[in-house]
Amino acid sequence: MIRTDRIKRALIRYLPLTPAIFLAVLIPRYWVDLPQYDEWDSVTFFEHLSQGSLTASLLFKQANEYRQFFPNVIVVALGWVTRWDIRYDMVVTFVIACLISVNVWRLAARTIQEDPLKFSLLIFLGNLIIFSPTQYENWLQGQQMVYYLPILCVTACVLVTRSNLATLSKFLICAGLSTISMFSSANGAVCWVVVLPMLLFTEWRKSRRLTLWLSLAWIAGLGLGVALYLHGYQKPWWTPSPLTALYHPWRALIYFLGFVGGPFGLEKVRLSIVAGVVLTTGFIWSLIYVVKHRADRSLVERAIGWLVIGAYSVLTAMLTTVGRLGLPTGPSQVPRYLGFSAFLPLALVFLVHIVGADISRRRGDAPHRLHPVCIALFVVVILYQPFMFALSFRQMQKWQTRLRQAKASVLLINELPDTRLTKILYPNLQFLVEKSNALDRLGFLRPKLIGSKHLKDFAGDVASNVNMGRLEAIQNSSGNQYVATGWAAFPTQQRMPDAIILSYDAGDDDPIAFAMTHPVAQPTSNQVGRWSVYFSSEQLPKTEVIVTAWAFDASTGKTFRLPGELKLGYLTIY
Repeated sequence: MIRTDRIKRALIRYLPLTPAIFLAVLIPRYWVDLPQYDEWDSVTFFEHLSQGSLTASLLFKQANEYRQFFPNVIVVALGWVTRWDIRYDMVVTFVIACLISVNVWRLAARTIQEDPLKFSLLIFLGNLIIFSPTQYENWLQGQQMVYYLPILCVTACVLVTRSNLATLSKFLICAGLSTISMFSSANGAVCWVVVLPMLLFTEWRKSRRLTLWLSLAWIAGLGLGVALYLHGYQKPWWTPSPLTALYHPWRALIYFLGFVGGPFGLEKVRLSIVAGVVLTTGFIWSLIYVVKHRADRSLVERAIGWLVIGAYSVLTAMLTTVGRLGLPTGPSQVPRYLGFSAFLPLALVFLVHIVGADISRRRGDAPHRLHPVCIALFVVVILYQPFMFALSFRQMQKWQTRLRQAKASVLLINELPDTRLTKILYPNLQFLVEKSNALDRLGFLRPKLIGSKHLKDFAGDVASNVNMGRLEAIQNSSGNQYVATGWAAFPTQQRMPDAIILSYDAGDDDPIAFAMTHPVAQPTSNQVGRWSVYFSSEQLPKTEVIVTAWAFDASTGKTFRLPGELKLGYLTIY
């Protein structure tokens, strides 16, 4: 009996924390210190800051459809202290998720009447959704804090409205949080929309006149924020027309459902749509039930906060559908959007319990008995976890490999420019060259850019008993075109090299880099990579040379010669 009580106490205390702890261990395993996509635009901030010319207007400047002033302030302040180690931005994103979890726990403590063990299970279920590794694109990019700041503001507003503060204080604090939300992400204005009904519900009975005037001021504040947001706004050339959804309602509905169902879609379109139908139906059913029994103020008080959180995801899905339908960049259930859509199933975990408990009470069922719908939701979420984790581990491994290889290309960008960076890191190679060199001058790039094609300048030592791969063959593919092939591995690090560099030696023991590629993981092991480097004889001196292959490590900026060498005369292989 004593042992059972200890297990129960341990579950109550520690079970809700396990999803966050697991993710906190997982993120450092896969993170890479390299700016990605729009993060490269932030290099401009650090250039201006180093010159003493950084202004608020520059931080407020439009980026795509965003005006992410507050995230920019965080990035610049933290980046200047950490020499812009992107991994600290990822830590900030994780901390924001933890704050969201705390807000959810505090709201649940005020709205859920259950014994400690069942309450702990509900929080555990909520944290499985908040800290799901299926959101790996957000956890492994520092810039994705913009996806979580709005919902942090929404959950904080919900707690403020339920507090004992004066009506004026509630409106002012919530308006401040809504402003932060609005100028953090493109969907930030949703905070203004979803919080007002809850303020009206909690404050109308206290002071109708004051609440009315404050509500009018709230609407004016929203209008002012929108006007400020749109001042000087230019529609990005690549975004589709907002009317696309109107002209194609069926496609818009499919996109919306895929977005909403993303947290349970496992990156599959049809499964996401089915999940979207279920989640949307569940939310509408909960909303209708609460509206139907709106005379029961106790029920509305317990449910409205969760309805606000769910409405945030639903309205964000609508905005995304309008703004993204028609883009060729992928379906609506891409992993980064889970930072928006995850909060609908989170809200439903608690809404279903509240509504289910109210149904049971009205039927006269035994108290503290979980409603069958709530039990079914719990079972579905738990059964989904093995599939979610399996998918996440695979994708996070691929993400890390891709970024390590991209970092290798960035470090070599001055000597061996790699056009593939335009597809995996940023669409403009010249911009990447300029900003990579800017980061290097600021000391914000670790390790520093490679400044020489002479491989001995950045060669590392290889232990004689370590087999790192081999240059196996060079074949003539057509005319003056050749292909070198081989395999490579970093056995001590249990991974592939980040790049393979080919060099030629004209006989003076000075290998010079002339071509580069990236190894491809083998189906049997992601620690060994096969590689092929295509080159032409025009890249070599018109004399006999010795061609060798080198494995490059982007974490140290060192390269290691692989066994095997082949003589290549002018248009002749020996």
